[in-house]
Amino acid sequence: MDELQEIGIQTGHQVALLGLSVILLGFVLELVRRDMLKERYALFWLATSVFGLVVGIFPGMLVKFAILVRFQLLTGLFVMGFLFLLGIVLVFTVLISRLSEHNRALTQEVALLANRMDRAEKDDDA
Repeated sequence: MDELQEIGIQTGHQVALLGLSVILLGFVLELVRRDMLKERYALFWLATSVFGLVVGIFPGMLVKFAILVRFQLLTGLFVMGFLFLLGIVLVFTVLISRLSEHNRALTQEVALLANRMDRAEKDDDA
């Protein structure tokens, strides 16, 4: 534990990370229970909270990661946070692309149905 305190990881930090991870876990589960968050998106947030729990229990993993990639601890945390946010952006970009394509197809289908309705009304009038 002395090695962790030497580089700035203190017991208070571990407790705070564990607490935040448990709160995030409970919050995500509650959102899923209330059907405000779909399961496929909840998995990403559940994995994040589990990662926070693991790092809170074993903070030495952060040190080993920083040594492995030859970064300072704070730089390693910044890189991990950046990669996390990049993952969120990627997931939502794929989702928006899919929804945009679906929206275009639905718009075309509605236009075709409206055209059929107009023709049917004209045929009835004649």
